[in-house]
Amino acid sequence: MKLWRALVLAIAMLPLGALAQDAWPTKPIRLIVPFPPGAGTDTVARYVAQKLSEGLPQPIVIENRTGAGGAIGAADAAKADPDGYTLLFVASPFTTVAAS
Repeated sequence: MKLWRALVLAIAMLPLGALAQDAWPTKPIRLIVPFPPGAGTDTVARYVAQKLSEGLPQPIVIENRTGAGGAIGAADAAKADPDGYTLLFVASPFTTVAAS
């Protein structure tokens, strides 16, 4: 029976850990676009960044990292700190074409 009480107490205390965290975001968010400025994907990324920044207290900074078919931008995003402040914006025809 003691194990049951300890389990219930542990489950009840789980949300308290989330309350101790800082509000996100506390610094600007970096959005890497692996296509040149003015391209279709860049235009969509800027629109999405504008809409996201309206609801967030921090700006979203767009960085165009072109070359190698998007591999340079993807590698830059992969090497970024895993803190949730670097996003990669990619486009795929498989996600934008309606399937019938």
